[in-house]
Amino acid sequence: MKNKRFENKSESFYSVKSDTISDSLKMEMNKWMVEEKKYLDSACQEETKRANDDIRKNKLVFFHYFGMVEQYKGNIEMNELLKKYNIEVDSALTYCMVPSNLQNCYANVMSKEIDKRFGSKFIDSLRNVAEIKYIKKNPDKIFRFEECDWVSRYPGDKSYEEFSKSYERDFWKNVEYPDDFEYRKDKDSYSSMGANFILYKTGKISNIKIDVTFHNKKNYKYSSYFINQTCLNFYFSEKQDRESEIM
Repeated sequence: MKNKRFENKSESFYSVKSDTISDSLKMEMNKWMVEEKKYLDSACQEETKRANDDIRKNKLVFFHYFGMVEQYKGNIEMNELLKKYNIEVDSALTYCMVPSNLQNCYANVMSKEIDKRFGSKFIDSLRNVAEIKYIKKNPDKIFRFEECDWVSRYPGDKSYEEFSKSYERDFWKNVEYPDDFEYRKDKDSYSSMGANFILYKTGKISNIKIDVTFHNKKNYKYSSYFINQTCLNFYFSEKQDRESEIM
């Protein structure tokens, strides 16, 4: 710890050897928290003043945030779009242990000023354009499901909620439980089955990986059955997609 605010802390401040915290340690922790708050307040005031000074000079800065925040793919494309509006670009980290109103104060002031000048939906609209540009530049990139939108591509469905019911319904149309499959008496869903795969824009499916978990270990003898049935469902889905394209 080379930070001066930590140099004089006693060893007991960092390590508690019992399950209870002594009064002296509580006082020391409270004192440290007060000092930390003063430091953050002072830093935020300085950043706010610097941001306002830059704004008076007609300088605007957009910040890419990293940490516990949503990540975007088209940051380079976003930077190109911002240049057209004479908006500079920088980056900032977000911290879960620091109050949101006391971190990235310079960036927060700049964000409010950009909204004030260009409108509250300006950045979101540029983000949307940037993401589209990125995808067009990378037509063969394989995206994780979480990176895509949540509008289902399942036939006839208009939402993810509908999709989650439809695929389950269609799956059980072709699959039956074995006769001596052992169910839980209370019918709780402790067993599960999941599939990971790559879906191409042509409708082709590859890299299928099936995971099966049974609460009752006796049912594991049916693992291959459920895995094979799942793979068959993928095969029929892919076949139907190709036939519909030909028609």
